Order: sequence, then structure tokens, then C-alpha cells
Amino acid sequence: MSVIRNTIKTLHPAYFAFIMSTGIISIASGLLGFKGIAYGLFYINIIAYAAVLSLQILRIRMFWTNLYNDLSNPKLSLVFFTTVAGTNVLGAQFVSVVNYPEVAKIFWYFGIFLWTIVSLSTFNLLFIKCDQRIEMVMHGGWLTATVGTQSVAVLGALLAPKFGDAGSFVMFSSFVWWMIGSFLYMVLITLIMYRLVFFKISPDALVPPYWINMGALAITTLAGSILCINIPKIQGPYADFLGFTKGFTLFFWSFGTWWIPFLVIIGIWKYVFHKTQFKYTPLYWGMVFPLGMYTACTIRLSQAIQIPFIANISKYFIYAAYVAWSFIFITMILSMIKAATAKEAAAPAKAVQPQMTGVAKG
Repeated sequence: MSVIRNTIKTLHPAYFAFIMSTGIISIASGLLGFKGIAYGLFYINIIAYAAVLSLQILRIRMFWTNLYNDLSNPKLSLVFFTTVAGTNVLGAQFVSVVNYPEVAKIFWYFGIFLWTIVSLSTFNLLFIKCDQRIEMVMHGGWLTATVGTQSVAVLGALLAPKFGDAGSFVMFSSFVWWMIGSFLYMVLITLIMYRLVFFKISPDALVPPYWINMGALAITTLAGSILCINIPKIQGPYADFLGFTKGFTLFFWSFGTWWIPFLVIIGIWKYVFHKTQFKYTPLYWGMVFPLGMYTACTIRLSQAIQIPFIANISKYFIYAAYVAWSFIFITMILSMIKAATAKEAAAPAKAVQPQMTGVAKG
């Protein structure tokens, strides 16, 4: 019982990135015709989402102070946007993998609610309470604010044709979230580049969070591509936005592609040159997610701008996503087993110690 209680107390907000990663790889698999994998990951994601969301709700109820401290911590606060992204990515699976749009609408409404709560709380706490220097708190994980915002745009754009007469309003809302997410990326990536270039950074701090530099662009590309694809299906003035949206979507995809070799080189610098030992943390799901998202967004971009040959990139990139997901999933399970075993072994030792103390006093 104490193990479960401690798990709830110390729950890392980045565990929703597991749901983000699993969901987008499932969607990408479906787009590439790997239906069995898409369905398998979909069912895993339903179980994972129910488990992690339940733990988070229990943490709010049982350990509000710990949760508030995480929200107030500038290193962790924006990572709570993974809650938003995980909700909307699972909702997108209900549209893209199993075609249950009515269920997906529920996830979209809940995702909007979470986005409102998380965005208002995290940014206000940063504005009011953060007094630390940029090099002490800034990292690529801050870009989950972009990822969470764009996830609302992605699911909204997917569902807009399913809303009938209200589809025009849903499409407009999705454009608004796409613009907000794009703005957040421009602001945050400027600060992150400043931090990377002008302040020394240790190898331990690199790799997992900074893959979100690319992942945030990939989901922005996906949102823009789906908007382009669904504009002809919606009544309204959105045809005027088509050229603008295509151009900026290609811009974001190009920038995301540019990030990939840099991130690979940084990984080599960390693990090969500095021989940093790998140790599992939930932040590594922030590295898996961009691989799946880049695969999915490239397919959708090829459809949106009608350039089929770039979709060939996804046919190979998906295997990098599979390898990364499998490796991090196995290390996550092993880490959980090791932690649970260590805590169970420590419990009898704590019980024996008071008895020995009593004997010594006698």
C-alpha cells in the first residue's frame, strides 16, 4: 500500500508523454497501413490513459501540496501540458484508428478544459513566482506548451467536418489554437536557442527534453496539414487561408527536419563522447514522441501540399519510432519493477530497526 501511495505522491507529469508517444505512433502506423500495430497501440493507450489520469486525480486529492510545488517549479511547470496533449492524441486515435468521432469529441472537450486550466495556472505561476536565471530553468521541455496547444488544434481540425453546421466554428477555433501554438513556439525556441548557445550545458541535461524542439514543430506541421486537408469540407471563408496555411506548414516542417541531425549529434556527444550512462526517466518519452509525430506529419503534409514523394520519408522513419518506443517501454517496465522491489525490501528493514533499538535500550 505504501508503494502505491508513494507512486501517487511522486508521479511525474511527463508520464502523459507515454500516451502521446504511443498514440501518435499508432496513428502513423494506421496511415502507413500497419493496422495491427495501430490497433494494438490504441488498446495499450486506453489502459495507460486510464491509469495515469486516475493517478493524477488521486494526486490532486491526496497530495495537492506536492502537485502545486511541481506547478510552481519552472523546470516542471510547462511539462503539465503533456496532460493536454495525451488527452487529445488519444482522441485523435478514436478518429483516425477506430473511427469513433463521437467519443473523440468528448476527449476534445476535456482537452480544451485541461488546456485552459494548465495554460492559465502554469504561465501565471511563471509570471508571478519565477525568479531564477534562464540557464537554471530553461530546457526544451518548455515546448510542451506548444505541443499541448497544437494538440487541441489537431483534434479540432480532424473533427470539424463531423460537427455539421457547427463545423465552421470548430475550424475557426482550430485555426486560433494553431496560431497560438505557433506563436508560443517562436517565443520559446528563441529563448532556448539563447540558452543553448550562450550558457554551458552539462551532458546529463541534454537529449530527452530537447527532442521536443523538433516534436513541437512536427505537431504544428500536422495541425497545419489537417487544416489544409479539411478546409474544402467546411463552409466558410477558409479557402482564403489555404495558401497561407500551406506555406507556413511547409516552413514548420522544414525547420523540424533541420533539427533532426543536430539532435542526433548531441546524442552522440552525450552517450559516446562523454560516455553518459543511460538511466530511465519519463522524460525519455519526450524523445519518442517527436519520432512518431514527424512520421505522421510528413504523411499528412504530402497529402496537404500534394507532393507524394516526401511521404517516402515516413516509410523508413517509422522504424526509428518503433525501436525507440520498444526500448523506452522495456526500460520503463524494468525500472518500475526495480523500484517496487527495492521499496518492498526496504519496508521490513524499517520495521526491524525500531525493534533492535528497543533491545539496545533494554
